[in-house]
Amino acid sequence: MTPAADGPGPGGPDRRITVEAGVVDVLHRLALAVRPLDARSRAAAGPGLRVGFENRPVPGRRQGGEDLVRSLEGHGATGFVLRHETAGGLPAAVTVRVDDPARRWIPRRFSVPLWTRAEVSGSDDRPPTAPHVRADARLLVPWLLPGPGYPVPQGTTGLRFRVIRPDTAGTPVRWPRVDAFGPGGVPLGWAHGDEHGQVLLLIDGVGVLPYPAPSRFAVALRTHAPDPLADRQADPLADLVAEPIVRSANPPRPQDLDNEVLRGTARPAGYRTAVADTVRTLTVGQVVHAADLPHSTA
Repeated sequence: MTPAADGPGPGGPDRRITVEAGVVDVLHRLALAVRPLDARSRAAAGPGLRVGFENRPVPGRRQGGEDLVRSLEGHGATGFVLRHETAGGLPAAVTVRVDDPARRWIPRRFSVPLWTRAEVSGSDDRPPTAPHVRADARLLVPWLLPGPGYPVPQGTTGLRFRVIRPDTAGTPVRWPRVDAFGPGGVPLGWAHGDEHGQVLLLIDGVGVLPYPAPSRFAVALRTHAPDPLADRQADPLADLVAEPIVRSANPPRPQDLDNEVLRGTARPAGYRTAVADTVRTLTVGQVVHAADLPHSTA
């Protein structure tokens, strides 16, 4: 906001409001803030992430990869910001994508409904035409799962492997998801895979094994994967599912900011679970390479 001038011009403030300092121009309004978290540490993921929203296709025009995404503004620890003013007219929902060129985290996409400009500005009217929309009601907090380039702390237990199709070529499964279960069927962890089927599964604990736990123990791995997309065109993330987000309440409820979809534990629409789990062996305190994991749904 800035002190008011003689009057708003083209491309200028959308309205003036009165605050304790006097009359000011409103230059922009928050549409969405995105704050990605490292699923392992629960700390902010980054730096170096690319966060943006996908452009709507222009009829009759073939879009290249660089035309598909408009970057959100980076604001350090605050995350990434989409403004109503700076982006012009926004649709009712946007597809947000989070990507890491360094491959420390697996990319994710989300379909996010937005609060409209009228909804976020209505509290400034005299009398108000809408309640104040809190900033945290416009917040997306996705968890990012470790990718091939993730800096694994020493002493971590885990597996590196590929998920493949059950064909003679061993075709990698794009964007697989894996759940890990220890003795007694106790969940030990989950992981997302990249476009090459590569998975880095990191776990904490040994489930119900008695102390002292053995240095090696078996885990059951359950894979989930989408059917392959025949034509990805110029967009390498075209077949990465855009997971739907329910718009937050105002003020937000705990489940609006932390749920199975955001954590990446919910099975997305279009994913199919393998007909059988596969057993692999973990070595406590080490991240070891394991054999390819076939994903078969029939």
